[in-house]
Amino acid sequence: MTQAVSNSSSPGHILVTGGAGYIGSHTVRELVAARYRVVVLDDLSTGHRRAVAPQAALVLGNAGDAALAGALIEEHGIKAVVHFAGSIVVPESVTDPLKYYGNNTAASRNLIEVCVAKGVERFVFSSTAAVYGIPKRLPVPETAPTHPINPYGRSKLITEWKLDDVAASAAARGFRHVILRYFNVAGASLDGALG
Repeated sequence: MTQAVSNSSSPGHILVTGGAGYIGSHTVRELVAARYRVVVLDDLSTGHRRAVAPQAALVLGNAGDAALAGALIEEHGIKAVVHFAGSIVVPESVTDPLKYYGNNTAASRNLIEVCVAKGVERFVFSSTAAVYGIPKRLPVPETAPTHPINPYGRSKLITEWKLDDVAASAAARGFRHVILRYFNVAGASLDGALG
């Protein structure tokens, strides 16, 4: 395993899955700047090693590998997970839906299970506005009904449901989650290093 940055005044340890990807790498930079010790778990299938902040520990692997995720949680005393790892191309989800249900739904299930078993207290899930399908009004309120129209949106919504169900069953153990639903993310870091 790798060692996270050592900093006695750090507010905590966070595992970021997909932290070498577009949104994940920006998040990792912000977490490092806020003095968190960050461990990135990424298989680099779509992410880039150079996008990971040098202060973060990069571990190559799949977020759905429960044994690996569990070992990282234990080794680094992880109490929070930010889960960005997933497949995101809508047309590909239509031509290869099993890839999306495997990567976005089954792998997320494995990660959630190990987080609960290891006592992770906070879980942030990167979902998508595709869970809304074709909204009836714009701008889309967060409370709009969910009616995804493709496997990508459905694969993310299923994971949202899992998180809600797990949090309700494990409330006494302190597992809490937040779901981020956003449309197309664009932009670059102000220093031009990312984006």
